[in-house]
Amino acid sequence: MQISPSQNINFGSRNKTIRFADDIARRVNKCYPRISSTRIECYNNISKFPNIEPKLIQKIENSVRSLKSKLFDEENTFFENIKAFIFPVKRYKVGNCGESAQLASIIAKINGLKDCQIVQLMNDKGEDLDHVVLLVNDKKSYIIDSWLGFADYVPNAFNKYKNEYSHILNIEESESVILSSDIDNVYNDFLKNDFSRKQINKLKRIYPEMIIKRGYV
Repeated sequence: MQISPSQNINFGSRNKTIRFADDIARRVNKCYPRISSTRIECYNNISKFPNIEPKLIQKIENSVRSLKSKLFDEENTFFENIKAFIFPVKRYKVGNCGESAQLASIIAKINGLKDCQIVQLMNDKGEDLDHVVLLVNDKKSYIIDSWLGFADYVPNAFNKYKNEYSHILNIEESESVILSSDIDNVYNDFLKNDFSRKQINKLKRIYPEMIIKRGYV
């Protein structure tokens, strides 16, 4: 499935839906602060520290993602699988957009959002922009991008990617942004399902820091 921007939508001022989605993006970053190897590429003085980026990449791949894979493969219960996404980031405090989107998916569902899925940004040529976000399918679908720290309706988010973040995502002026849900991995397959009321209530007891004012009880 691919999603393209609508051309004639103006949602005006930010409403409570997007404010709450923003709260989710912020809660991810507050609960699980982490350094991103891909974000530091954009720092003005990064050339003065040539060893930082490769060290972060190695730590993300060999520590966070390796531990996540080990925990996820070893444990079969729902709650242990959830822990596999959280514990490595909390322990090593590094992660890229993939980790950000996975954590956003968990926090969104704990706080009552349904029909959320991790999707991939692509250009209109079908080329991968190497960035994933959480898409919430609603009457007006919106994006939660905790890696960049914002949430907005899909057309507005596309405008931000094109205008504010094109230098980070390497989007050319002539390109359009689309979303693709064709991500084939075991983590997305697990997270694309809605959580049950029983699962949510237990997760709230295990991770009370994830609860935002408007909860699902």
